[in-house]
Amino acid sequence: MIKVIAADLDGTLLGTNHVLNRTTYEAILRAQRAGIRFVVATGRDYIGAIRTFNGFDLGCDWIVASGAEIRNSKGEVLQSIPMRPENFPIILDRLKGLDVHTRFCVTGKDYVIGDEEEVMKNLMEEAKLWLNLKEGENIKENKEFKVAQQRVRCIGSLEELLAENLAIYKVFVSSANLEQIALVNERLADLTDIASASSFVTNVELTDVKAQKGPIIKQYIEERGYRMDEVMVLGDSLNDYSMISMDFGATIAMENGMEEIKKAAKYVTKSNAENGVAYTIDRLLAVQGRQVKNGNY
Repeated sequence: MIKVIAADLDGTLLGTNHVLNRTTYEAILRAQRAGIRFVVATGRDYIGAIRTFNGFDLGCDWIVASGAEIRNSKGEVLQSIPMRPENFPIILDRLKGLDVHTRFCVTGKDYVIGDEEEVMKNLMEEAKLWLNLKEGENIKENKEFKVAQQRVRCIGSLEELLAENLAIYKVFVSSANLEQIALVNERLADLTDIASASSFVTNVELTDVKAQKGPIIKQYIEERGYRMDEVMVLGDSLNDYSMISMDFGATIAMENGMEEIKKAAKYVTKSNAENGVAYTIDRLLAVQGRQVKNGNY
């Protein structure tokens, strides 16, 4: 019997416009009314994640920044795992000479080393990789781009950033050149206290090795008295691999997901464009409803 559902956001719970729609929202409400606990598990930070809910209130818990932070339904921080500052000079040194853009992520802000003109140019290049722009649409007028732009803070040097004494949860590295992305992972592979994952083929997301969705979900559910076989997880990209590859009761890949995720999952559901999460929830409720009615649980 599934008692907890943990779902990724982009490419999974959200539609292609990166927001939660009413169909999926109402399916989650049905699950909650049936006594199932719902958890968001995303690479976004809390501020970026809650904005995607489009005004809907689910009263759910949050595993954000790829597992670097856990928040309850009130938005209160229950646990945080920032990266170790001594790793940042090593990361930047290893990335020298690569054609990549690097952001240091804290809750609500992304810090980028460089001047505003250079940072804006890089941000626009990065946004083109993941925004669903309509033909002829001006990227500067795109709502998602404006939000990303507002998050960014330019900073002169790593030393200046470290002097701020911020809790940096993630280093986000992106490039349109997939060979360069592959080199990022190669150059950082020996840093055993850092985890590397990807939301898209064009990026690498670095966190503390303890801040990974799968192990954090396991910790979260066990602290609340649930068993692994009582958990369903849903995801689509490589930053979901740590949870999809674990032996939870049901591991679900989206039809639009990366092939590695589909191969690792126990099941594949419909795409996010087809409201795959809502479809899966309704199938689950139907099956569990029959089990209860027939006295099999």
